[in-house]
Amino acid sequence: MAVRFEPEVGDVYRFRAEVETEVVRTLDGEVSDQSDVAVLDATQTVRSVGDDEVLVRVELRRDDAAPRTVDVRLDRASRLTAIDLVEGVPAEALGIDVSADLPADITSPPTGRLEPGDRWVIDREVRIGDLPRPVTVRGRGRIDALGVEDGHAVAVAVVELEVPVRTVVGSDGGPVRLVGVQQTRSETAYDLGDGAMRRDRTTTSGDVALIAEPPAGVQAAPLLGDLRYRIVTRTARIGSTTGR
Repeated sequence: MAVRFEPEVGDVYRFRAEVETEVVRTLDGEVSDQSDVAVLDATQTVRSVGDDEVLVRVELRRDDAAPRTVDVRLDRASRLTAIDLVEGVPAEALGIDVSADLPADITSPPTGRLEPGDRWVIDREVRIGDLPRPVTVRGRGRIDALGVEDGHAVAVAVVELEVPVRTVVGSDGGPVRLVGVQQTRSETAYDLGDGAMRRDRTTTSGDVALIAEPPAGVQAAPLLGDLRYRIVTRTARIGSTTGR
């Protein structure tokens, strides 16, 4: 079997995602913790299909907020997920954006024929945000199982990644540097009929150092702390309209 996204222009996919975020922040000896739950809906409409990529228009809605629309280009081997749904949600819950803008295909199975038990290694340089140099993302993936879910034949892939966190964010009190490693584990069931995702559970966690510099013009030592977080995203395909 092979996992390959094979849509047609006009195909529509609908997803719902629940994002749970837990955060513990320590800075200069003071500890704060918070949690957040968000429900997000995405309607994804295929606008064009090429040999190597698919253009998808995505309408995003969080809870009762007004929807917003973005265009996303997906690799033909990429999973069609609600990944763009979570843009901004972890940042809102964490208070600091530690999200990594990874290429969509980095968590996708390789192209070509795959069998249960097949494994692959991920070792890839990726440019993230405004970092002057790329970082190396490492991990591994495997085809965990074949099965039938809701009457559809699926392949379940598991991917685990380690992503370096090296970023500087601005704040009213001065710049804050984040340094550490983020771990991500995703379990995704792909429909073997059209290659689109049927369900996904992704857990992202990190324990990164916080270095809060003083505001411009203030002579003071930086404040030191750490940020521990866990983000669990459960996404399900809740409907589709295709030409097949």
